[in-house]
Amino acid sequence: MFRKIILFLTPLLILTILFLLIVIVINRNSGKGALQVTSIPSSQIFLEGKYIGKTPLCLCELPQLLEIGDYNIKLVPGQSGYKTFEQKITLYEGVLTVVDRTFDKETAASSATVITLSPIDDRQVAQLLIVSFPNKAQVVLDSNIVGETPYFVDITPSDHEIKLLKDGYKEKVIKVKGVLGKKLEVTMNLGIKMDLNEKSRTTTPSIAIPKVVVLDTPTGYLNVRSEKSIGSELVTTANPGQILDLISEEEGWYEVKLLDGRTGWISSTYARKE
Repeated sequence: MFRKIILFLTPLLILTILFLLIVIVINRNSGKGALQVTSIPSSQIFLEGKYIGKTPLCLCELPQLLEIGDYNIKLVPGQSGYKTFEQKITLYEGVLTVVDRTFDKETAASSATVITLSPIDDRQVAQLLIVSFPNKAQVVLDSNIVGETPYFVDITPSDHEIKLLKDGYKEKVIKVKGVLGKKLEVTMNLGIKMDLNEKSRTTTPSIAIPKVVVLDTPTGYLNVRSEKSIGSELVTTANPGQILDLISEEEGWYEVKLLDGRTGWISSTYARKE
């Protein structure tokens, strides 16, 4: 009987120990924050100039968390005709920072939202700060007109809807949740509202640039070289699925333009013309 009890309790004891170890690791993992990035259309993400993946992306699990601090984030749309988006963000310890960008081929009509939480001294209060570009946008909080941006208020630790309105700009609506002991910081870049006639006047005909798509390789990446030779200097590497501008082509090689403006040669064996 005693042996049966031991056999029954042993798995529970192991699970308890594992749980405690996970808690200890998380508690010791100070100085880390999470980052979620979304965009329309899908975009390549660069953090401090380093490629970290494509949207949608969530670095939300323990091994993926980032050091807290200020970062420059850059989104490069995978489709042509859209301009790169760059923004300064701050990652705080133990909280999630959210970056969302909706691109428009008219850059002024694009919009973006950055949401994060920062700690405050009073753990019994939840705060909300709304900033917009341009400022003095009308703030509608939970269906009530409450003021203009920049707008600061104490809120309940529950779900809230924020709507920003400004003449000549697209309406922006998001849903957030207040957290006790935290200040919820919401920064919105509003897109200009453009009618079809205005778009037709401002849009100029564009010349289609041929593209190449990087295919899967045995190494998981494709070398970009300074000359059309495997013995030439390595410029950088390209990831499978990456789309590059095609400049010229020679037998077995494509000359391409990289996202940072540099040029190089890739093997046509592992690339396909669009």
